[in-house]
Amino acid sequence: MISGKESRLKGDLVIFDLDGTLIDSSRDIAWSANMVLHSMGYDRLDMEVIKESIGWGVKNLLEKLMPEEAPESIESARLKFLDFYGGHLVVETTIYPGVVETLEYLRTSGKKMAVVTNKPHALSVAILDELKLKGYFGAVLGGDSLPNKKPHPEPVEKVLSLLGVAPSASVIVGDSPVDCEAGRGARVGTIGVTYGFRGRKELEGAGCDFIIDSILELKGCVE
Repeated sequence: MISGKESRLKGDLVIFDLDGTLIDSSRDIAWSANMVLHSMGYDRLDMEVIKESIGWGVKNLLEKLMPEEAPESIESARLKFLDFYGGHLVVETTIYPGVVETLEYLRTSGKKMAVVTNKPHALSVAILDELKLKGYFGAVLGGDSLPNKKPHPEPVEKVLSLLGVAPSASVIVGDSPVDCEAGRGARVGTIGVTYGFRGRKELEGAGCDFIIDSILELKGCVE
């Protein structure tokens, strides 16, 4: 169900978050995080617990899972995570239902598309390539592509510049308040998806322009 503004948003450019929006990567991320936890003497955690901390980047994820660790330990854990995850990217990762159909619809409608994620750029491109999604996007920015990552507006603003589209004709689609905050900061329309990692309540609190329960509903709020 679509909830939000009565009028549709102008979407000559549609910017997507990756994890929790285009793909369900929670199991592979949780596996990698648990491998790190185990290697550092911690008990493994339930996937749902880990899932709650996904979205702000690897360092932030590990800080949330191991709040007592010193910065140097977190950095060591981050490198371990990247090593584990780099070899386990799409073992259990799947594309959400309706994503390919929606991307095809947007492409045939002449829309430009991009991905802005807090996942490292190289891993993001590898996943998109492996899942045969990379060709839809004119730009892919990761959490390490620029000095700032979401919720800072810089990566969204960079995509607008790269693809030559005005903020007023662009939208960002994501499952997290960080996507809505980054979008508002860059003055683009914001659309939250409830099926990802965060849920409707957090998106409502973030003040998204639209909130949708299925990616297929994107057609009804973007023109």
